[in-house]
Amino acid sequence: MALGLMCQYLSQKSKKNGSIIYDNIIDEKSLQLGAWKAGKYSDDKILETYRNNIKTHIDFFPILVKENIKNFRISSSLFPLFEFVGNIAKEDKLIIDGLKTLGRLFKQNNIRVTCHPGQFTVLSSDKDSVVENSIKELQYHAWVFDMMQFAENNFYAINIHGGKSDRTQRLIDVIKSLPSNVKNRLTLENDERCYNVKNLLDIHKETGVPIVFDSHHHSFGDNDYDFECSFRSCVDTWNVKPLQHISNTEPGLENASYSQRRSHSDYIHYVNPLQLDAIQKDLIDLDVEAKMKNFALHKMRKDFHIFS
Repeated sequence: MALGLMCQYLSQKSKKNGSIIYDNIIDEKSLQLGAWKAGKYSDDKILETYRNNIKTHIDFFPILVKENIKNFRISSSLFPLFEFVGNIAKEDKLIIDGLKTLGRLFKQNNIRVTCHPGQFTVLSSDKDSVVENSIKELQYHAWVFDMMQFAENNFYAINIHGGKSDRTQRLIDVIKSLPSNVKNRLTLENDERCYNVKNLLDIHKETGVPIVFDSHHHSFGDNDYDFECSFRSCVDTWNVKPLQHISNTEPGLENASYSQRRSHSDYIHYVNPLQLDAIQKDLIDLDVEAKMKNFALHKMRKDFHIFS
């Protein structure tokens, strides 16, 4: 019963005034595009950042094992500015060895690893430059998974949204053109505005790309199949264990603005019975997209009797 931890692990701390703060103990370092363009980063500085970000994941690993977390979304910011300076990483033995070590740890402990490239990864864009940059972004994630020596299948999902609406054929054509190490890991997630489950099923039929069912997005969509049909149809698109997402509207905001209702809640307060039954029976993996990260995951285990 794998509930997914999303990119961060929060540690609770008390300040002198009695207030509580939360820090992410996965201490990833970042690099800024503007500073790089201004020549403020040497190659050594970039390599130091990349090596740190691998090391902090390796150092964090015992917590994943101790807390029996079997599904982890790795940050897309593992190697910031990779699209500009990626060859520095590809030629560095310490980085390659570090990724192999990290991959070995995940595989030895049977932990599923996925990623979720950002909102600017749009394969259905009308602009060729946007599509080209999106493919580069996907190739970066695929390279990381290759270096971790992960299999080329959707168990190690590279998950994206459909992108620009009403561009189904464009999306299909671009997906078919992708390198195999990207396409074989690619998954598509439903959303409430551009590509609902009904739309994505048409794309799946043409490409074989499975659908990550997001129950929160589904609750805001119009003209889609009902929950049961959407849930079961998405499950049927997978050849490995299906991956799904869950979040809620924060309690008390049910009548608030659209954006407030759509935002992820701190914790999980409601799970549709079909989705709950599937996770309890270990038929799906479920990413917990809640702001309180590991605190939300552990509370969900307790509240909904999910004993993974």
